[in-house]
Amino acid sequence: MDPAGKTGRGLEKAKGQIRIERILAEIPGAREQMMVGIEDLGPTFDKQAIERAMRSGDPREKNKVAVIERELDVLISYVDELAKRSLAEGQRLGVVTKGNVPAMDRLVELGALARGTADRLQSVKEMRNQLAHAYPPMAWRALCEAVETLLAELDHFVVGLAKWLRENSVA
Repeated sequence: MDPAGKTGRGLEKAKGQIRIERILAEIPGAREQMMVGIEDLGPTFDKQAIERAMRSGDPREKNKVAVIERELDVLISYVDELAKRSLAEGQRLGVVTKGNVPAMDRLVELGALARGTADRLQSVKEMRNQLAHAYPPMAWRALCEAVETLLAELDHFVVGLAKWLRENSVA
């Protein structure tokens, strides 16, 4: 955002546009926090490392996993909100027509995301539900898979969406 809070067209930015920019600015910090949590867990990030920490009697060890789970949840929420808000802003600005498909699928249709990225991020969102309801070790496996998938796809999502937002003057 420029110092005057204006878009390139000289108009005040809408709340949705400002929120999109804020989320895009917050993602690197949340990603870094997750990476620090992963490093704190030990030399490897896998189901066994998560299991060791969770079975430990030391609350500090368990908290290492809690940090990773929390940042995973934050990043998944950011991805989901960015997808929905981007489409809503596009509709508000008249560059996108309303679609009857989930936000990720609509972004694929619009060329903002690759199909594989959208599908893998959707699977991460579904894994979050497993984490909330599964018992160990299923939850540990889901956490490991979700983190690995999210980290592999997050940059593709952010770069593709940011490019689409710029090209369409959405944010």
